[in-house]
Amino acid sequence: MHFQAPIRLPEHVSVQVVVVKKRDGLLQTGLVTKELTTTTEMMLGRFERDAFDTLLDHAPDKLNVVKTSLITFVNKHLNKLNLEVTELESQFADGVYLVLLMGLLEDYFVPLYNFFLTPESFEQKVHNVAFAFELMQDGGLKKPKARPEDVVNLNLKSTLRVLYNLFTNYKNSD
Repeated sequence: MHFQAPIRLPEHVSVQVVVVKKRDGLLQTGLVTKELTTTTEMMLGRFERDAFDTLLDHAPDKLNVVKTSLITFVNKHLNKLNLEVTELESQFADGVYLVLLMGLLEDYFVPLYNFFLTPESFEQKVHNVAFAFELMQDGGLKKPKARPEDVVNLNLKSTLRVLYNLFTNYKNSD
């Protein structure tokens, strides 16, 4: 957790530790349970719930409306490069569309040597998404709540959070 490993750790993992003490020349043993992980949100430091938690928990029927709005927004810009998004979960997972979208929204060309145009490994995809996050911060946006690894791992909530952040800041741009 400390080094933010690019894997999702299982929730509620605990281990039984054998504690041995020496008292009066005799060894006494005991078992102590240590909790290694709690919930994913606690481990990531996200204690507050946001609109996407509520949306997915209580109104999954409205999820398609949100996804359609975000796809329309994204395609409005990516169509300038003859690119089209149909699947939010998977098409942003390698970070390429995110990087290109940021260049379009901020009206600059992102040199192709700054990111992997056809990422093959998990690390290359994480690099692309992290680079897109840097571009967002350079554009004046807040640091995304999602981790790059979550977007690469096809976490829908994380991808929606990132795209909604872009939507709210650039919805009126051409």
